[in-house]
Amino acid sequence: MAFVGLSRPYVAKLVNEASKTYSNCFRCGKAISLSVTPNYNEVKLYADNVLDEYVKEFKDGTISLGTDRLPSVAQTVMFGHTVTTSAGGDTIVYKSNDNSEYVGIGFVVDEVLDGTKTYTATIIHKCKFAEAADSYTTKGDSIEFKTPTVEGAIAALSDYTWKTVKTFLSAEGAEQYIQTTLGYTS
Repeated sequence: MAFVGLSRPYVAKLVNEASKTYSNCFRCGKAISLSVTPNYNEVKLYADNVLDEYVKEFKDGTISLGTDRLPSVAQTVMFGHTVTTSAGGDTIVYKSNDNSEYVGIGFVVDEVLDGTKTYTATIIHKCKFAEAADSYTTKGDSIEFKTPTVEGAIAALSDYTWKTVKTFLSAEGAEQYIQTTLGYTS
């Protein structure tokens, strides 16, 4: 299998772990990059001078999401900031005691296997993002794009689920699965 594309990132606030319910789902810009790195606890037991038992279990993970933009709703749902909308645009107030929320994130990955293209919907059920550092550059002889990348920590739900992956024959089917799982309403 070869991954040949990434699209359609959605984020939603985790409301209830046991029932895997989410609220305030939104499309989180257009995907540029995404990486998921799981971390594991490992233990080895040696007996009679040989490896007798080996256990490797999911512990936590990290996630990094690069998008073309973070919509204003991300500031509230992901980071706990206050957003006020007016005719002139959105005002975002950042306070030192704002707390990031646990969210679920879904995205579509295009895959090719033996010449057949499929679309994989991936849901990371529980993660908490931290805001990225802001970096700006003035226009000079050339124009340079600056896009946001947010990083977070992945945790397992109370039933030990941390990720769900489902394959579809169309990108629309994969996107619909993500929208349904994360409670997206247009």
